[in-house]
Amino acid sequence: MSSANIRHRPTAKHSVESEPVHIVAAKIPNITARQHAQLHVAVWVRVVAIIGLFTCAVLLLSRVGVGRGDAMVDAGRSGGAARVGGPKARNEGSGKPLFVTVVMPSVVKPDARPLRLTNIAKTWGPSSNAVHSKDEYPSGDFIDNSSSGAYPKNLVVPEHITVDKGVERLQHVIRTIFKDVNPDFAFFVNDHTFVLPDHLCAFLKGRDSSEDLYAGHLLKGKGESAFNSGAAGYVLSRRTMGRIIKEWATPQSKCSPENASKWLQGNPGLLTAKCFGEVLKVPMVDTRDKRDLSHLFHAYGIVRTVSGKVDDWYMKKHETLDGILGVDERFHHRLQSGAECCSIQTISFHYVESGESLAFWEVLQTIHKSPGMSDDDIKDLMNKVWPRDKEGLGGYAHGLPGPKDALWKDIIQVVRKISAA
Repeated sequence: MSSANIRHRPTAKHSVESEPVHIVAAKIPNITARQHAQLHVAVWVRVVAIIGLFTCAVLLLSRVGVGRGDAMVDAGRSGGAARVGGPKARNEGSGKPLFVTVVMPSVVKPDARPLRLTNIAKTWGPSSNAVHSKDEYPSGDFIDNSSSGAYPKNLVVPEHITVDKGVERLQHVIRTIFKDVNPDFAFFVNDHTFVLPDHLCAFLKGRDSSEDLYAGHLLKGKGESAFNSGAAGYVLSRRTMGRIIKEWATPQSKCSPENASKWLQGNPGLLTAKCFGEVLKVPMVDTRDKRDLSHLFHAYGIVRTVSGKVDDWYMKKHETLDGILGVDERFHHRLQSGAECCSIQTISFHYVESGESLAFWEVLQTIHKSPGMSDDDIKDLMNKVWPRDKEGLGGYAHGLPGPKDALWKDIIQVVRKISAA
């Protein structure tokens, strides 16, 4: 309403003496003792009802938080490099992160690492609290810089620990993460891994970091120790990191790299797994989705995982898991293909090169924002943004199927369900 349309009253003369304030008492009719009691009860009924409604509202809001895993959904789906460092990214009240994601060097095409790290920073890295090596990602703050909560951050690796010294590097990284960051959990991946941050957070929320945890995609060949795939990534709790650090300080321990074979020294993930299983007795965990026994952690990209066209050695390392995790009467721990390959709470894929990482992130965010997209719309979007050349896909990923391929139905179903969770 404009000021021209407002009618102003004439200015009144204010005088305390000429215009005394009158207090008028409300007339309350006489009521009986019985009526007074009924009135008293009615008032308390209203009070209790209000308290009940308030309690229900609080419980409802908390259920929503738990259902989404307090998983940084807004951060992870914001349409670009996500903002993190808020309460949902941290263990509230403790001042330390709930988790960090440690991005180790991939042995596959190491010269592609700088571009991979750059694209990780544009996609899942910030909301996964990613930590890189300082010489490989110069744009981030150091992990001991408390003035900034922004990720990715950098971890200083001494120059004498070169990329080929895998055991030394992993030891240094675990010690530094444990001492300088002190998260509840650390998720160890490499720069070929694609992470879904909100699903990782949901997986960790409510777990007790003072208990042992070594979790990922479990594998075991005949005659070897069970281990979680380093490609798919594995989670360590603060307790488990502390215990292995202490064990490393014991020279005669089987966990010491000096007492390991040369082959194990070149495979740091297998060396730590052997220590967890044979010395520290950390229990192995079946991380599959309890609803349909689909996997959360995947050692291949989405196309190969859905199609089931993975390496034979990888499939064979599932054949022994009945003896480790208990008998699976339905699948005997064998991999599933098609839409059943992947849990709605999928956490990771591997062999995702830098170009595919950008495309995958864009597809998931777009579907999340527009869940009503038709299958044809999703197919068109993927064909538009997905890389087709070897440079964008890498040597281990498979490209999208042909226009009429029946595999499209399963791929679309998977990207739809993992973007909606």
